[in-house]
Amino acid sequence: MIRLETQDIVSIAKKQIAAVFKMEPLELRFVNDFQGEKYLLTNDKLHLNNQQYWAKVMDCVFADNHVRPVLMCEVLYFLRNEFMESEIKLDFSFDFAEGASGAAAATAEISFNDSPELQPSEIAELIDFALALQDKQWFEELTRKYKQLTA
Repeated sequence: MIRLETQDIVSIAKKQIAAVFKMEPLELRFVNDFQGEKYLLTNDKLHLNNQQYWAKVMDCVFADNHVRPVLMCEVLYFLRNEFMESEIKLDFSFDFAEGASGAAAATAEISFNDSPELQPSEIAELIDFALALQDKQWFEELTRKYKQLTA
């Protein structure tokens, strides 16, 4: 699993925005205007995750002060472009305890399915291969897996 912090996520988003829109963003800044999401506030903190994919989380500033909103689903898209075939858990937290500024932090947990589901016939072939290599540990591991699947 890979864990990304705020600056990593912002850097990836800037890189992906430049690639997708063919324009270099000058700045990505977090927003704090969550009128529709006030029900998500807990103890002066607002937490957004993958379920709030529609929420606006940042503004992207381009040259000549053109500002474009960046939604949670777009940040997920940018991360998926960087980390193909992964599961991404994205969280944004906004702290309103110090006033209306809404200090922001973001984290992403990226996991990969490193253990593919093999069919019993495929495991049987690997068992034969482990025997040919004389790899006793791998042979035993594969045999246990084969017995689990065929029991």
